[in-house]
Amino acid sequence: MNIAICDDSEYDALAAREVIKQTLKELHINAEITYYLNAEEIDDKLLNYKEQLDILILDIDMPRISGLELAQKLRANQLDLIIIFLSNHEEFVFKAIEFQPFRYIRKIRLKTEMPLAIRAAARLVQIQMDKQVILDSNDGEIKVMISEIMYFEADKRKTIVHLSNGKIRTINRNLTEFYEALKSSKFVMIHRSCVVNADYVQNIKNDIAILKNDEKLVISRRKAKEVKQRIIDEWGELI
Repeated sequence: MNIAICDDSEYDALAAREVIKQTLKELHINAEITYYLNAEEIDDKLLNYKEQLDILILDIDMPRISGLELAQKLRANQLDLIIIFLSNHEEFVFKAIEFQPFRYIRKIRLKTEMPLAIRAAARLVQIQMDKQVILDSNDGEIKVMISEIMYFEADKRKTIVHLSNGKIRTINRNLTEFYEALKSSKFVMIHRSCVVNADYVQNIKNDIAILKNDEKLVISRRKAKEVKQRIIDEWGELI
């Protein structure tokens, strides 16, 4: 998950980042959180460099370009991201509604209102990420949620997909094509012929990934260290 904070006050930006980090830690969600001290910089990154962003925490009252002006520009360019306004000025709330904010947070209530907003926004992002895919299988076209895929393995030029309901589907795409099409960090290639959904890994022991249904998948010895770290990163913070 990618989150940005835009606030001309570094003190306020860092305070917001700390609250967000703590909230995401409690949710066991990994996120990259960056902050910017002027709207021009984030405007450039989003509109010119096309950087991906899930949530934008945006101060309203900023010099040169205000948060409202930036939000207007982002909406005009149809950027699909969650905007949470942050301000000391409650009088801006009705004007802010025009730009479809997800929440409006008062800085004086940052510690109580920000966690609620981030929890709700994170749920929405995860729902949006859990998209449906259509499997072109031997049994016809089958629609499943990405989160239902436990793991998949190569079978010559085809791919065998193992679903959480116990069903197995053979699809008419090779493993590499299917892996790249999913575009989800949850899926980790444990060796060249198998990719697992980290959410279904219960334990890792002696280069074996043990799934929640007690299935055991072999991890490539050559990639063992990298694979273990990837899976742990998806699980959350190691303590």
